[in-house]
Amino acid sequence: MEFIAIAILLAIILGFVQYFGENINKACGRYYKHAISFSAGVAITYLFLDLFPSFSIEITNKNQFLFIFLLVGFVIIHLVEKYIYQHSKDGVLEKRLDNKNQAVSFMYHFILGMIILDFSRQGFQEVILLFIPIIIFTAMSILPVNQHTSNKVNFIVSLSTLLGVLFAGVIYTDISAEIFISLLGIVIGGLFFSVIRHSIPMGKEGKPLFFIIGIVVYAPVIILSWLL
Repeated sequence: MEFIAIAILLAIILGFVQYFGENINKACGRYYKHAISFSAGVAITYLFLDLFPSFSIEITNKNQFLFIFLLVGFVIIHLVEKYIYQHSKDGVLEKRLDNKNQAVSFMYHFILGMIILDFSRQGFQEVILLFIPIIIFTAMSILPVNQHTSNKVNFIVSLSTLLGVLFAGVIYTDISAEIFISLLGIVIGGLFFSVIRHSIPMGKEGKPLFFIIGIVVYAPVIILSWLL
């Protein structure tokens, strides 16, 4: 099916960017803060103009209790980050945390792969609107998970989105709409936390102009999608 092929291609691109994330960050050099602020503008626009409204419409037609998964996604990323910061003084502990961090990253991107397949089924326009902010976030390494010291582990983790797509493709007809909405809620909650915690610089830091540019660039794209 064509939508599965599209999802697989996007997952491979995302995995490539995920594997070389640190290299991409270094390549940005002194423009890294510009890129972070721009990505925040894009992500905030997508969250408020597309993801939140779409999620609300789906919930209205099904089960209101599924809103809980937005909170679950937000809380999970917050707790993982707190755990990392509060338990990473010791060298041995850091190594253990590193492995746990990769497990979190693997599961998050695995779920994301399932979401990408579902959005691909809805249409090319829907999945591209999702893919653009996600790949920018992945390139900027926004999630509080550093790459592992082992290239083998990084390679396995970079395959997580593709494995999620393949997993969902095999059992797609057996997964209920409620499960997909729950997984989407977790992704939205995690993305929302990452945006407000890491993408929007605190205090005097950041480049507000590039944040505005991100909004100005992506808002018309989403508004145009409403009209098509």
